[in-house]
Amino acid sequence: MSRATASSRGAITILNAIPTGIGSALGITLQTDAEVVIGKGKPGIKVNLPERGEDDALARECVQGVFESAGEELCDVRVRTRSTIPISRGLKSSSAAANAITLATARALGTDMDDIDIVKLGVAAAKRARVTVTGAFDDAMACYFGGIAVTNNSDMEVIKRTSLRKKNLRVVLHVPERKIRKAGLSRNTFKPLLKQFKEAEELVLDGEFLEAITLNGRLIAESLGIENEVAEIALRNGALAAGVTGTGPATAILCTENAIDRILDSVCRDNALMITAHLNETPAPEVEARL
Repeated sequence: MSRATASSRGAITILNAIPTGIGSALGITLQTDAEVVIGKGKPGIKVNLPERGEDDALARECVQGVFESAGEELCDVRVRTRSTIPISRGLKSSSAAANAITLATARALGTDMDDIDIVKLGVAAAKRARVTVTGAFDDAMACYFGGIAVTNNSDMEVIKRTSLRKKNLRVVLHVPERKIRKAGLSRNTFKPLLKQFKEAEELVLDGEFLEAITLNGRLIAESLGIENEVAEIALRNGALAAGVTGTGPATAILCTENAIDRILDSVCRDNALMITAHLNETPAPEVEARL
């Protein structure tokens, strides 16, 4: 029997990749941990997830993908995860889980895989499990490596990896109870605002990440018919950037330490969960699992 653990942290959206194929995300310190145990019993994958009712297809696809890539026959595999990332709120829970499970499986098998290959295996698993529209390569990269990732999700190419110039920023997350699933979303959903999304893309390519977060959030909210009021309130109360992350419903707010209390007071509403986090620069292989 062999056992291994791994972790990956979460991220927030800078530019949603669905409209143009170009996406960008920023790593934060919320975390998903995975444990993979490989035994000698009957071949199969047993999954223990933190939330009851969640689909275990992603975990199964991650394990299967690693075994196939390593040229190994599937055996008795048990997967257990733990996470501080709210699910289906736009905080990259699927990308973090895919990274952690894929890395833990590779470690349990004792197979040496390149970091980018680990990420791409997780992205492929997410596509097969249908928990993503574009493959979320940008999200997976930001979750795995930390910092900022800018990618062409259509071609699975990394355009840029960098970090924010402002080092003293904090993240405030407004997380409503409701979940938003991605089923039914496509580029056509965002086509009416494609020109404006292209403007947000140019901001990202020019390194204007804070401006891109705010503009992207407004465009996503308008496209999906969801509120962006939390972001606008935060901006009026000192936030440097704020907007819907992913396809919502969570709102990500970037601010200085001095503005946190004022922003929390202004946007705490609707019984939403309020979370504060730091920016993450630590790559997944160096994050200590808490299982």
